[in-house]
Amino acid sequence: MRWGRRLALAAVLLLVGGLVYVAASLGVAVQRSYNPVPAEVPPAVRATPVQAGERINVLVMALDREAVRTDVLILVSLDLEEKRVGAVQIPRDTRAFLAGEGTIEKVNHAYAYGVRDQDPAFPPELRALKTVEGLLGVRIHHTVVVDMEAFIRAIDAIGGVEVDIPFRMEYDDPDQDLHIHFEPGPQILDGRRALDYVRWRHNNDGTGYPDEDLGRIRAQQAFIRTVVAQMTSPGNLVRLPVLLPQLAGYVQSSIEPARLPELVTLASGLSPERVEMVTLPGTTASLYDEKLGQYVSYYVHDPAATRRLVDRIVNGIDPERAASVAVAVAAAAGDARAEAVASRLAEQGFRVERTGPPADSPAVVRIIPGGDEAGSLMVARSLLAQGYPVEMVTGETAGDGPVQVILPAQEEPDG
Repeated sequence: MRWGRRLALAAVLLLVGGLVYVAASLGVAVQRSYNPVPAEVPPAVRATPVQAGERINVLVMALDREAVRTDVLILVSLDLEEKRVGAVQIPRDTRAFLAGEGTIEKVNHAYAYGVRDQDPAFPPELRALKTVEGLLGVRIHHTVVVDMEAFIRAIDAIGGVEVDIPFRMEYDDPDQDLHIHFEPGPQILDGRRALDYVRWRHNNDGTGYPDEDLGRIRAQQAFIRTVVAQMTSPGNLVRLPVLLPQLAGYVQSSIEPARLPELVTLASGLSPERVEMVTLPGTTASLYDEKLGQYVSYYVHDPAATRRLVDRIVNGIDPERAASVAVAVAAAAGDARAEAVASRLAEQGFRVERTGPPADSPAVVRIIPGGDEAGSLMVARSLLAQGYPVEMVTGETAGDGPVQVILPAQEEPDG
């Protein structure tokens, strides 16, 4: 019995020690990759800070071979409370208004113009961030920029990845010294071959995925899921403490090292069914560019479908759950803000009513939870997404009544 207890204790100590070792290696990686925003960047250009209860939104950018354009662009939304992760992949040819340029072009040009201008007050990653914020109507808090070398080393470190190539792939670009040649069928790809696979768009003769770049994106997403499953296997988990610090040299992130405990907690409690990855809804189109004097192939997003998708994937508002949540918006009659808030909440599926102003006016939007705690959190996140500072009242509840949203009194105009 004594030996059994000793073995059990030894197993626990080994497990705890292993977790501490992994967490420490992750801490080293986060510290090495941390790239704080330069002091020259004005407040209007900086990313917005995370508010209490808000999901953490991170724009992940994988650069092309020349490290000029964003070859892959994914908005990742981390829900620390619900332990969920949502990801929206934005096709590189998406038509968007470019922050800092004032032009409507392909979204991957935003980073490229930042590289070209070398303006310390508006660096490339923040140009991409502000462009995507405008495109999706979201608040983005952090950026992560990944070099191709990190991708190659990660795949090599886990022993390659098995991929079922759907058809023959033949592409050559002498200018980039890029030559992609795959036979169809299952095969294990090392890092460089895997990079060729996820970058491939079409053959030399123009043939490729039936739906062009959307097919490429689906292949990338399937590849990412395979890599995540493989990296979290017991055999590869033991390699993470060595791998993570190595990869950090090829990653630049604005995520502060102080957030490490939150990220470790989220990762430790995350299950595959709580991770959802989708593509920005839209369609391909050939549009005439007057400046270039020619037609250009774009991916044009669907604004209405995007708004619904962002509410669910990024803001964490489930329309089916919202339909069961009653909300009372309290403000003075004729308050245009209250009308806008009530309208947006109703659009998201909440059952909304208007009530008169409270006896006292809060400094920020005050939310008194109802009986549904998860529903109250969704209401708070809706207000946060609309740009309002929010105070979730603790120790006070509306009971079985509606979630109460109390707006501050409107300021009287000067003069």
